[in-house]
Amino acid sequence: MSDELNERNDIYETRKGVAVRLRLFSPVLRDKVRQSVEFPEVPIYVAETAGGGKEEHPYTADMVETDDERAMWRAHQGKLLAANLMLYERLGRLALIRGTEVDVPEGWEKEQAIYGIEVPTDPIERKLHWIETEAVESNNDLSALILAILAYQNTTQEERATAAASFPDSMERDATSETESEAGIVASE
Repeated sequence: MSDELNERNDIYETRKGVAVRLRLFSPVLRDKVRQSVEFPEVPIYVAETAGGGKEEHPYTADMVETDDERAMWRAHQGKLLAANLMLYERLGRLALIRGTEVDVPEGWEKEQAIYGIEVPTDPIERKLHWIETEAVESNNDLSALILAILAYQNTTQEERATAAASFPDSMERDATSETESEAGIVASE
């Protein structure tokens, strides 16, 4: 990594050596993206009180006992996972689109056409496609870039940990064994 990049806290260098300028975006926009995902309500059960009334309470995993309750809880957990995956995908796209500025070189799309890949013509989708297919060398590199963008946005450690937890499958599949410090994070927290 060049000395010039080391001196700047708004530059992230991917493992392929691509310098990505990190940009701030509105935290209100990030919150609007979060609000765009509908999370399922926690299932409730009705309990009878000592006085003969009825109260509603949310289920917890340790309360599930019957086959019907297990099926209901599995369905809820599946919906919750789907909502979280959608949120992480949208936040990742927000980070890559609004949180970066890149110099996209000429000619890369011709090579991709040789492979039968259709490159998007929309400028935003084209930028995202280039970052995902040309600027990074692995899923781990892509997730490290997203985490660097989130760190640059001054997100809390908890938010970064949540974002990192959304990538475990891709990190486990990644054949590289580089550590995060070797991945080129230059952004200071």
